[in-house]
Amino acid sequence: MRSLFTESWQRNVWALTLTVFISFVGFQFFSPFLPLYIRELGVTDPAKIALWSGLQAAVTPGVSGILSPVFGRLADRFGRKMMLIRSLIGFVIIVAAMGLVTSVLQLFLLRLLMGFFAGFTPMVMALATVSAPRDKVPAAIGMVQSAQLLSVAVGPAIGGYVASHFGMRYAFFATAGLCAVALVGLIVLFQEVAAPAPGSPRATTTRLPLRRILLYPHFPAVVALLFIAQFLDRGLSLLIPLQVAHMPGLEKVAATAGTIVSIGAIAATASANVVARLAREIPSARLLLIGLLVGGPLCAAMALTGGWLTLLVLRTLAGLCLGAAITLTYSLGAAIVPAEHRGAAFGWLGLGLQVGTAASPLVCGAIAAVSLPGAFVFEGALAWVAVGVLAFGARGLRARAV
Repeated sequence: MRSLFTESWQRNVWALTLTVFISFVGFQFFSPFLPLYIRELGVTDPAKIALWSGLQAAVTPGVSGILSPVFGRLADRFGRKMMLIRSLIGFVIIVAAMGLVTSVLQLFLLRLLMGFFAGFTPMVMALATVSAPRDKVPAAIGMVQSAQLLSVAVGPAIGGYVASHFGMRYAFFATAGLCAVALVGLIVLFQEVAAPAPGSPRATTTRLPLRRILLYPHFPAVVALLFIAQFLDRGLSLLIPLQVAHMPGLEKVAATAGTIVSIGAIAATASANVVARLAREIPSARLLLIGLLVGGPLCAAMALTGGWLTLLVLRTLAGLCLGAAITLTYSLGAAIVPAEHRGAAFGWLGLGLQVGTAASPLVCGAIAAVSLPGAFVFEGALAWVAVGVLAFGARGLRARAV
């Protein structure tokens, strides 16, 4: 029986990892190139391209973040796998339609509609945590998170080739096709844990009011930590290309920036896997505290770089320190909230994640417009704000074993 269970949870986690990798590689086909597509749709003023790019980047995670707690509760009632299927079907249709738009407003409306089908990542994480044995939860989350991180290193290169040789619109069609492949893989390979029988004690507890999830000890702090972790990651993705563009005498700006971003993603992937193993012996909150404590100054130090090699080294070290932050934060959420409420709980975590996704390019972009070094210093200071949350606002987490 135990061997069957072991095979079952490993199969499920591998199925989720494959689903995330395929779909997120697809998203990276077009996400980095949205400004180019906006220009192709007739917006030529650089200021307006920047404005529309920010709006397009923020609207989907913004809507998704607001609705994530609701989707999480629905997942607890109707099945988390079904919510993932709903998301992927929506992605296939909406992303394909993005390749057919004729105006930037149509693209914005589709990005807005996409927010109603998002919340994909938190539900995947919730499924990973309930599929794995308790002592394997950090490893399961690390595997899924690694797939998402690695997609950043792989997707833009392939997407850039598709866009360059076939046109931007075909990048959207390719993404829709990959989401369809991910959908089939999820349906065929993943076997959801059976729901509790009606009238059982576990089934009764699923009626807990949505807001009561926030009353679990330290759970609001975990939501805040996930917001900061996502904010830091997205902020660096925006600031690195800007810093490279400001370096004098550098000819291949795009290639250099892409290399630094990709290597940073690989470092983060390695960090997520290593730290997931360490979390079996060391409390996740302690590992997170150390990573943030060291990673903060590394982010701030990027403000002083004058050459691309120094920036590459600092970004790699920051990836090793901060790359596991999201994995560890999800692990803390899984340790705090029982499995029967985890869909709703991870919906709230999705709120923190998506708000961080939406806010980071807007805030970091605004600060960078005034002072690019100041934006890096802000990132470093925000990492230490998270240290303060862990050190003073959620002391009980540091002794909690996941």
